[in-house]
Amino acid sequence: MAKKINTMTDSSGNEIPLKYVGSYDKARDKVTRRILARFVKARSQLEEVVAESIKDLDGLAKLKDSLGKKGNFSARSFDGLIQISIRQQYNIRLDERVIRARELMLEYVGGVLDRVDGVDVSALRLLVMEAFKANSQGFLSTGRVLSLMRMEVNSDKWREAKMILQDALKPEKGKQYLQVETRKTTQADFRAIRLDIADCWPSTEKEDL
Repeated sequence: MAKKINTMTDSSGNEIPLKYVGSYDKARDKVTRRILARFVKARSQLEEVVAESIKDLDGLAKLKDSLGKKGNFSARSFDGLIQISIRQQYNIRLDERVIRARELMLEYVGGVLDRVDGVDVSALRLLVMEAFKANSQGFLSTGRVLSLMRMEVNSDKWREAKMILQDALKPEKGKQYLQVETRKTTQADFRAIRLDIADCWPSTEKEDL
């Protein structure tokens, strides 16, 4: 026999008798718990879907003589309308030597008064400042730093800074992504099946895959 519940715990950890809990508070508690249960169940099911799919692809990969050395693998259905892919992401980290590279680049920019090689110095200074500005996680924008390295500037300091940056680049393996795509005909582009809750908002028009 289920134990009868006579109290509800509030946000301060206090046990409140049910007779003192308003009807809206009871309904709100019930709805939030019901939605949480749905999400926990869906998360568990999604983890199972991913695990089973990866297991299937691993088995398929063993049948292939040559696999991608970087962890990438893809397979298509016989009719070419379904494509399943595992993509290995690689991140580039920059170590503490970037501080010296930044100093050299800013020293160069600060010592130039006119336009150099068609580049406006004030714009170049802004590019350097933005490239070495850390984000909220404390990381630099790898894309911006690499854009500086691609710039050809006739300066010993600039060239030294580029060499320092090259040595400071540290590639490391990131996340793996499983992607499932489909298309109606072999002439059409593949479209991914997005398992993204932001993409699942109810719509009166059901979009064809």
